[in-house]
Amino acid sequence: IIEGAKPIQEHPFEGNAAFILGNEGQGLTEQQMAICDSYVYIPQYGKGTASLNVTVAGSIILHHFCIWANYKETDREGYKYVLGERPQRQMKRGVCLDPEQVKEERLARKAQGSADWLESEGHQDTQGEGPNEGVIASMFTTE
Repeated sequence: IIEGAKPIQEHPFEGNAAFILGNEGQGLTEQQMAICDSYVYIPQYGKGTASLNVTVAGSIILHHFCIWANYKETDREGYKYVLGERPQRQMKRGVCLDPEQVKEERLARKAQGSADWLESEGHQDTQGEGPNEGVIASMFTTE
């Protein structure tokens, strides 16, 4: 655990966030650590484990982020959460009509800049807004 890391239960988040999770054996690489603004850790209790599976750790971190960001809990019916409607598939699964066209479109989007994908996917950039707005929030709403 790096010097200055804060325990996750303190919810030490600020504005929009991206999370990088290290692997269970080695943690983060030097390059990954160099791009981080801050660090969190999940306290361990007892002597039975030295670390958590990265999927479990990621789930705990995202759960705490959602609490901090005041995301609305998904509605429930009985014992289950109500899922949003899945969009109608527009083409057959696994079919790529023109791989070269797909490559060209990806390169063109990449050349336009990193934020342009937000507009192309129908999302809005969240700069200047609260942490409960925009792209990440759209993953947790049923609108």
